[in-house]
Amino acid sequence: MKIIESALEPIIEYFVSITNNTVEGKLEMEIGIPKGWVFNENKEIKCEVLAENEAGKLIKITPKNNKVVIDDLVSFVEIIIETNRKIAEKEKEFTSKMEEMKGVLEKEAKKFYEELDELKENSFKNLNATFEKNLRGEDIKNETRGRKKKIGDIIATVSGLTGTHVEPAIKIDTSHNA
Repeated sequence: MKIIESALEPIIEYFVSITNNTVEGKLEMEIGIPKGWVFNENKEIKCEVLAENEAGKLIKITPKNNKVVIDDLVSFVEIIIETNRKIAEKEKEFTSKMEEMKGVLEKEAKKFYEELDELKENSFKNLNATFEKNLRGEDIKNETRGRKKKIGDIIATVSGLTGTHVEPAIKIDTSHNA
């Protein structure tokens, strides 16, 4: 492998060309990156989008001064690649976590609706069966009769039908001795 090829190896997948800009006396590099990737220039290196389509972008990377050499441009492209790979990994982790959470929520919703359907279906069956059983049972009839008798006594006592006198719980002084 030649020296230039080994220097470009870390970016070879995105590398398009190196051009000698004789007017400005600088080497310029063109790279192709996926459309969604991000990049930005800095104080030393300028980035310019030359073309863009559905597949990606063609970027021209040029030094802003004579101190920047071709190795610096390659390192800059490596930063672009690494940054976008990290972003892609974070997005993948987030998407995976969201899918996992979605699955958990779907299971909980399914369980909730199954319980709700069961409750709707069985609650009246169970309550009606208990109600009917209690209606046929002697305990309920006797208890009900006893309640009716007690309620009748209370009503009769309050209305004065039994001849007993009911005292008010609180006596109110209505005299005006002030």
